[in-house]
Amino acid sequence: MILFIFEGKDDEPRLYKTLKEIFHFELNEEEILHYYCSNIFSLCDTIKEYGVFDGSVNLINVLKEEATKHKEVKSDLDRIKYSYEVSEIFMFFDYDIHKQDEKNKLTIKQQNAKILELFNYFENESLDSERNGIKLYINYPMIESYRFFKKELPDEDFKNYTFDLMSKKSFKQIVNEESFYQNLKYLCFDMKKSGEIKNTEDEGRIEKIRQNWLILKELNIKKAHFICTNDYSIPDNKDTINQQIIFNKQIEKYVTSNHEVSVLNAFPLFWFEYIDEQKVLK
Repeated sequence: MILFIFEGKDDEPRLYKTLKEIFHFELNEEEILHYYCSNIFSLCDTIKEYGVFDGSVNLINVLKEEATKHKEVKSDLDRIKYSYEVSEIFMFFDYDIHKQDEKNKLTIKQQNAKILELFNYFENESLDSERNGIKLYINYPMIESYRFFKKELPDEDFKNYTFDLMSKKSFKQIVNEESFYQNLKYLCFDMKKSGEIKNTEDEGRIEKIRQNWLILKELNIKKAHFICTNDYSIPDNKDTINQQIIFNKQIEKYVTSNHEVSVLNAFPLFWFEYIDEQKVLK
């Protein structure tokens, strides 16, 4: 089994399911989608509280326990009878750092430290086999980075788009005010109440969505490479733009120096890093 853990239950599954539908990729194993419905800092605090970091309890068991406490959490985790049935876990969360104020008691440095804890746990290849196969993907600053284009695609200015962490406006507000695209229709099919994709017979729209995904992929991969190496191109080696390197470079080049973050979406990077590799293996 392959487990996908999404921070939200709306945009993330719609993006993933459309990507899968448009490009006809099939995973080698059964997939399970789980919606955490809380942020990355809650995730870090929860798994630390349960003892996941020190090996006292399995991550999947924690997720099952937490899902029973929150009615808004939709979960198929009961389909997993034993943790060893899950070969890989992909987690998609927002960076969503906030300045310190009365509501948010943590400094930006402390918030980054929590995310780094997750990376150090999930990304360490020397850890035992139970912890391997967990991959954390981060949207900078939030999932809405998928449509932060100020003009119609291809928008090569995307390379330089950043978000001011000290802004009085939320990233969602800025996206709604400044983005050329005001919803997901340029990139996604609609969803049924059941959670299934509403495909369309409109071949023109299908092709347009397909082309937009290809452009989105290229722009985000090139930008990730630029963040990591200052080279705005498709990297020859995928490891050059792995998630922890991107995180470290975001802190070094943008967050620490200017209190900003470079806008980047995780789904094209997952596509580049994992799905393309699966096709090669087939």
